[in-house]
Amino acid sequence: MPRGINRRDALKLALAGGFATMLQACSLHSHPGDSEAVPRFATTLPIPSVLEPMRSDERGDYYEIEARESAVAILAGKQTKIQGYNGIFPGPTIKAMRGRATHIRFTNKLLTPVVTHLHGGHTPSNSDGWPMDVILPGGRPTAATSMQMDHAGGGGQIAGASASKYEHNYTYPNDRRAATLWYHDHAMGATGQNVYMGMAGFYLVEDENERSLPLPRGRYDVPLMLCVRQFNDDGSFQYKPHGHAGADGDVILVNGAPWPALQVERRKYRFRILNASNAATFTFALSSGLPFVQIATDGGLMARPVEVLRIPIAMAERVEVVIDFSAYAAGDSVVLRNTEKQGPLGEIMRFDVAGPPVSDHGQVPDRLSTIETLTPEVAVRTRTFTLGPRPELKSHFPPIYWAINGSRFDPEHAQASPRLGDVEIWRFVYEKSPWRQTHPPHIHLVNFQILDRNGQAPRDYERGWKDTLRLDSGDDVRVIMRFDGYRGRYLMHCHNLEHEDYDMMMRFDVV
Repeated sequence: MPRGINRRDALKLALAGGFATMLQACSLHSHPGDSEAVPRFATTLPIPSVLEPMRSDERGDYYEIEARESAVAILAGKQTKIQGYNGIFPGPTIKAMRGRATHIRFTNKLLTPVVTHLHGGHTPSNSDGWPMDVILPGGRPTAATSMQMDHAGGGGQIAGASASKYEHNYTYPNDRRAATLWYHDHAMGATGQNVYMGMAGFYLVEDENERSLPLPRGRYDVPLMLCVRQFNDDGSFQYKPHGHAGADGDVILVNGAPWPALQVERRKYRFRILNASNAATFTFALSSGLPFVQIATDGGLMARPVEVLRIPIAMAERVEVVIDFSAYAAGDSVVLRNTEKQGPLGEIMRFDVAGPPVSDHGQVPDRLSTIETLTPEVAVRTRTFTLGPRPELKSHFPPIYWAINGSRFDPEHAQASPRLGDVEIWRFVYEKSPWRQTHPPHIHLVNFQILDRNGQAPRDYERGWKDTLRLDSGDDVRVIMRFDGYRGRYLMHCHNLEHEDYDMMMRFDVV
């Protein structure tokens, strides 16, 4: 059973509330002056390159990816040092076909340990990216390695860390339906900084059902990786995690470009939108006031498309929308907005409409896919997980650690052991505290369906299969899932990456 906050901890957290207020007052959101110097809509939206396999055979497709440093042009006239997959940001897109395995050899040429996780992937445990299964830099332990080991589990040692490997082979079976996934770093105690420096890329799974639908494809099927970054005067990333409250910024990047623009034809486009931020949330809306046609969530196509004016999205969530630009005149511009913010952070990118109307072969179909509905009656048990802070004994800022059911991450102990094939309900409760930050729980291995949010039916934009959940202050959400495919150790954690680093993670074992 989850442990509640005792009276002593409540008093300590109340005192810590002063620090929370100070953090909010001093946050980067209140300093728009820096971002005002970066021109908006002056850069053409870049499209991440697609990586070709080194070879293919009856067992699947084989890739090689290096984690390495490089300098890239993000801000005009400046170079930004990144740590990226194959030295680019975002990393190369991998396209996979359902039923055909992907094999990737990741090599670490950085000075810090790394781990790779396929977010949303249905993968064997040894390819899931356990945070202590680090790929060391050239097999040579570094000061960063020691720092991560000292931090693991709030002061323990990294269990099972290899002392010599500098590369690792991951196998992704791709045995689930088509979906927009992504891969990113997952190293213990360093995920936030590694991802902030550029270690993230798209992983797109296709299948025959999706290919048979009259949805926009080719260059009209556009991935958009959103993240928020802060820059130093010389153009380098300024990683400021506010202790471990969360790294934010005052510049919005889309596919690695600040506030870009995309010239679009007067036809339908499909956009695969990923929030790859460490700690920033968005609520999407179009400046024209017209609705999106949403077709997919984290786990792929919804049963039916829905028209929505606004779509909230937390860190690591994905949504797919179709925008019909034939509704606009040539010369019109439409801004993708973030209604949660004002000023520069209230704008994300711009679509510039050009040319005559273009035929794009009909409407978005009324039925997109068949989704098995999991009902509470088939669940064998319900587990409750509360997410919130606890007072920290060590002297640092902020004076808290991040807990699940009152406990910090223990890599040696499983807090849940679902049986293979079982259906379970997991209830996520946002524990009241002065620290009112979004906690998006992400469950590895499985996709889930939302049963209810605060006693009400899930909202239209969050129906279907998901792997990450937006949990805001006061939320109480139940989800249902089947633990199928693989046994082994996996993670559930908050996808505020600094919360994850300190220590809002939980091990569960499928047995």
